[in-house]
Amino acid sequence: MTVGRVTAVSWPGQNALATSLAEFADHASGFPGIGALPDRPVRLILAPTRQRYDSLTRGRLPFWSEGAAFPDAGTIVLLTDQPPNRITGALRHELAHLALRWRIGRSAPLWFEEGYAAVAAEEWSRLDALRLNWQLARGERMNLDDVDRALRGTRGDAEAGYALATTAVLLLHRWGGKEGLDRLVANLANESTFDAALRATYHVTEGDFEERWQRDVASRYGWLSWAAAMGLFWLAIGAVLVALVTLRRRRDRIRRAALNDGQMLDELDITP
Repeated sequence: MTVGRVTAVSWPGQNALATSLAEFADHASGFPGIGALPDRPVRLILAPTRQRYDSLTRGRLPFWSEGAAFPDAGTIVLLTDQPPNRITGALRHELAHLALRWRIGRSAPLWFEEGYAAVAAEEWSRLDALRLNWQLARGERMNLDDVDRALRGTRGDAEAGYALATTAVLLLHRWGGKEGLDRLVANLANESTFDAALRATYHVTEGDFEERWQRDVASRYGWLSWAAAMGLFWLAIGAVLVALVTLRRRRDRIRRAALNDGQMLDELDITP
């Protein structure tokens, strides 16, 4: 079925979902530095099972993948055997990939593309993976190449990679002030390299940005953040234990009172 510029392909039983997702995609806007999705046709394919999803993506994606974007073909494949809010979130993420690639006309570093899509989809829960990251707490630093490798790694590595990529793009967004990523995205479309776009926008090299980003991550997710997160965890556990102990003592007092009452009645019982 077709809704505006979006053509949705679905299997039986998915007609209503296909319609709502096509409408969502057709009206998608608010992409940082871009605004509305460029006016180009989009094909949206809904895979009802993991087997179908792997078949459509030719088995090239990891088992935890829930969406894939193919900007050159203007196509998005979504796994739909999950809650509706996760499906729309995944769709927004993949639409951001199309929007970015269509706007700048070429690929950007993997960390930037994935971080941009996460920011555009407001996937802030990804940052939770860094709050209890023991490597960051110990002061270990990952560079942007490490982030790219993590994004291609196991599920655990990829979760950390997505979170770190998100922090990098958020830092660039903060540097842009009120304009956010507007100038950077415009320069990415005009400059030949990502480094040149950074120089034109923020007057820093890619290496300078990497060092400042590492310091920013260390300050936000270092041992103090880890200790605070763990403190909240143990505080919650402690509160539960206190409640259980209080309840147990209350029950013990009731039982002792009942036993004392019974003993007094026995003592007062006089038989002729």
